[in-house]
Amino acid sequence: MKIVRRIFALLWQLIRIIMLLILMVLILPALMYILPAYYHFPPPMRFAGDKWYNPYQTADKNHWQLANFHMHSRAWGGLTDGAENKDHQVYDTYRKNGFGSVSISNYQSINKLYKDSAFYIPAYEHGYGIYKNHHLCLGAHKVIWYDLPYGQTIHHKQYIINRLRPTTEIISINHPSFFKGFKPEDFTKLTGYDFIETLNGFRNSVPHWDSALSAGRPALILANDDMHDINNVDEIGRRFTVINSPTNSRADIVASLKSGNAFGVYYQGEEGETLHQKNRQFALLPVVESVSITGDSLTVKLDTSAFEVRFFGQGGQLLQKDNHVKRASYKLKPDDTFVRIVLLFPTRTNTEGLQFFLNPVMRSADGSLPAMPVVKVDLVKTWFSRIGLSILAIGLFWIVLRLRRRRRKKIQA
Repeated sequence: MKIVRRIFALLWQLIRIIMLLILMVLILPALMYILPAYYHFPPPMRFAGDKWYNPYQTADKNHWQLANFHMHSRAWGGLTDGAENKDHQVYDTYRKNGFGSVSISNYQSINKLYKDSAFYIPAYEHGYGIYKNHHLCLGAHKVIWYDLPYGQTIHHKQYIINRLRPTTEIISINHPSFFKGFKPEDFTKLTGYDFIETLNGFRNSVPHWDSALSAGRPALILANDDMHDINNVDEIGRRFTVINSPTNSRADIVASLKSGNAFGVYYQGEEGETLHQKNRQFALLPVVESVSITGDSLTVKLDTSAFEVRFFGQGGQLLQKDNHVKRASYKLKPDDTFVRIVLLFPTRTNTEGLQFFLNPVMRSADGSLPAMPVVKVDLVKTWFSRIGLSILAIGLFWIVLRLRRRRRKKIQA
């Protein structure tokens, strides 16, 4: 009997330790909600100025190359999705399929494969919350572990961006429509980031992009596979970015991305399409020869006839469309604040199977890329919140201690 009692006592102790660990895992993230700031968000303000910023003004039609920066390999001992993907296998598969610039972006971990190569761009996917408030940190030099996993207000979302900003060259808000982690209206306020992953292998988020642009946030497009299974051909080459860069070196790629000299591709492959077939398709991608502004005319020239060319403006409004053309022009109007172009090309089974989403031309005072508006901290609300939440946390801790003491006294009595 004594042995049985000891076994039960040990099991009870083990259960208590496990329950305590679970409680700590749940409570510690909750305590992180004490830190975020409150902000005075810059109001939505349309792009303005007598000149236009054209991200493709220096583009060379011979320098387009494919890139993908959001994909996963085995990390954290296989705990995260992507556990079956070996690093070399991921790189080799993408490079063989014509991708000149590739970054593995595991959750909270910077992959070091090829770290001494000129083309290496360190990256990771930040965020581990239940609502998928994730960010791609491209050109990151450290991993930020701070996150708010139980849901985020608009102030929380801005605070995370501000925490990430000093640690990475580029911040992209990943798949904003996934799990509704970000709403389109969030982008009328958020600032301080660089890209919106408008095209993602699991979700597209075009309304979020238009919302940001319409509010005067010069958000640029990023398109990525978000690949989790390298053995599933349907997860490879479905969304990707095409960058105009003379080389695939980190310096050239980052410079081209930041200037907007790139576009996103949405490829709707055929069912059962092999990698070899995709490779042939990518090798024969239509070429954007130029995007130019002459006088009040915005003109795009292609080497292949597009099924349709669409021009979009403020609020995501369709301004004009042209069918079966290699060249299309739109007359810029005084009330246009930005104009972005979508090019639709046919594939063997779909007249709109291949879509190019170009970065917008934007009104500008001096012809340069408009700056992101600056957000200011509301010091009064910030410290009122921090002090209030700290008092609440201390009070709850004190109540728990009191309850434990009472329970011990009853047991001793």
